Formats: sequence, C-alpha cells, structure tokens
Amino acid sequence: MINMFWPYISEKVSDAVVEVLKTRWIGQGPKVEEAERKFKKILNVPFPVTVNSCTSALHLALIMSGVGKDDEVITTPMTCSATNIPILYCGGKAVFADIKKDTMNIDPSSIREKITDRTKAILVVHWAGYPCDMDEILAIARERNISVIEDAAHALGAKYKGRPVGSLGDFTCFSFQAIKQITSGDGGLLTVLNKENYDRAKLLRWYGIDRAFQGDIYWKYQIKEVGYKYHMNDIAAAMLIVQLDDLAKILKRRKEIADKYHEGLKGIDGLRLLSRSKEKESGNWLFTVQARDRKGFTKKLLDNGVESHMVHVRCDIYPIFGGKRLDLPVMNEVEPGYVSIPLHNKLTDEDVDKVIKTIKSGW
Repeated sequence: MINMFWPYISEKVSDAVVEVLKTRWIGQGPKVEEAERKFKKILNVPFPVTVNSCTSALHLALIMSGVGKDDEVITTPMTCSATNIPILYCGGKAVFADIKKDTMNIDPSSIREKITDRTKAILVVHWAGYPCDMDEILAIARERNISVIEDAAHALGAKYKGRPVGSLGDFTCFSFQAIKQITSGDGGLLTVLNKENYDRAKLLRWYGIDRAFQGDIYWKYQIKEVGYKYHMNDIAAAMLIVQLDDLAKILKRRKEIADKYHEGLKGIDGLRLLSRSKEKESGNWLFTVQARDRKGFTKKLLDNGVESHMVHVRCDIYPIFGGKRLDLPVMNEVEPGYVSIPLHNKLTDEDVDKVIKTIKSGW
C-alpha cells in the first residue's frame, strides 16, 4: 500500500530524546530555548515562541488580537476544525469567506465583503502549504487596523515573494503534529512581529507567570492576565532541534514529488490541478487535485494500492459554526471533487510513478 501519510523521524531523534531524559530538565527548559533560537535562524522569523500545539498558538494569537465575546473573525471554511474552534474559545464568531478555485485559499475579495465593525482579525490558511495572496490580505487588514493571523500548519518552509511564511502576518502558527513536515509527536510554534507581543505570548503560554523573574517568589506569582498551560517541553524540543537540521532536505524531496505530480498529471480529462506561481513557494504538505467523480477516483487508486483522502472537510458544516453556508459559491463548487494524493518523504520515485500511472489510466 502506498500510504497517504508517513511521519518523518530523523535517525538522530532517539539519541536526542535519551540525552534529555538523562538530565534534570524534561519540562520546559534549555532545549525549548535552543529550539526557538534555531527556528529564528532557519525560518528567518523575528520572534518565535514554541507551544504544545498549533491550536494553542492560534488561541494565543486570537487573544492578542483582542478577540472577545461576539467579536468576528473572518476565516476560511477550507481547513481543519482546529483552525476555527479557538475562535469559539474566545467567545468570538467565525465568519466564513469564500475560497479561490485555483488554489483553495481564502479569497481577498470575499474578505472585503465580509468585514464589519465587529471584525477583529482575518485568519488565513495556506492550503496544502501554498501561500495565500498576502499583499491583498495585509492591505485589507491595515485599512481596518485589524490583525492578520496565518494558520501555517501546512506551510512550514513556504515563501511568499521571497519572504518566509512566519514573517508576514501579525501572528503565524505552525504545527509539528505527527504527519507534518517535521514532528515532535505534537507541538506548535507561534511567531510574532514585535517584542511586546513576544513577551506577552511567553507569559500567556505559562499561566501568565514570568518564568524569567529571579526575585521574591510572591512577586513572581503576581499574575496579571489569565494564561494557559501551552508551553512546549524539552523532549519535544529535542526532537525538533535535530529534525530542523534535515528541513532543507525534507522540503527539497517534497518539492521533487510535487513537481513530478504536476508534470505527470497535466492535461488529464476530468482532473484539475491547483495553480502555481513563481512568487509563491509551497511547503508541499499536501498535493490536492479536483477530480470529476471523486468516489470513482479514490476507488481506482485504492484498488491499485494507493491511498487518497479529502484530509479536511469544510468547517462551516459543523453545528458549532451554524451549519453549511450557501453564500460561498466557490466552496460549494469545489466541495464535491477535491482530494489529495500521497505526499511524504518515504515515497520513492517508483511509488510516485505508480500513482501517476494509475490516475492516467482513468477511473
């Protein structure tokens, strides 16, 4: 079976974890700080804050964006529920904008239509790792003086006009869940653009306590804002530190596979490929296509030993978000046909060729 996903675990991870287990630090300690320094260097992001999940990073970003009861956050339906549930943590309302057919990313023109005086933030997702139209989105946000939050769970290593994802919006949230480009089993990263938010994020991830303070213990625990248990531990950080050494190699191989798919699947009747642009460099977490007769497409692949999957179902259909929106024409058009095919570092060229050959033979 050619599997849809396969975790990437460096051969160095076991030794790195064992070394941590021999020390007195297995919670948040020196490895967490080392990981943050390494992310800053490799991703070229200004202020990285590790956390225990991308969901936690999103929650902190929404808090720092001022989202509270009945405030609105414009977001995309084309994502995991984990993107939008943190809006509800804050008492806010998810307002779903439409997507673009050629990328499945949020459509800036739809964002403009959805903005109201209650809008506090725009939350975007770089679907499959391919960056959204950030210039347009940032311009809309600046006009309204609202935050841009990027869910970059798919987009580690992606670039927009030469700039790394993580250095564009006010807040960017990465995931190191099991099947992402690199993993710590679970984990996340929040990047921010200024020192004030950086300091606040570090407080919020640990109950609102200033862990760096060295004075009287009672002063240290003068908590001024509700915080959370969102910190990363040194075991997870050690896993990330060694895997960051492999990131360039990981991304290179994923791009090679995506390139082979793009070349091999062009011009097939009943199959639409998502668009690519020279100014946008994908993190290539997924390879999504739009297929006529998705059921037949997935069955043909499975009958030939190849997994495929929708991966995420549109978010607006969940009762907690109010149910399926009918005012999202492109989302409604794309919904019956999108599906992703295997993309991970365990795939061989022969595996990729088999996937292409199977699809080319029809369904």
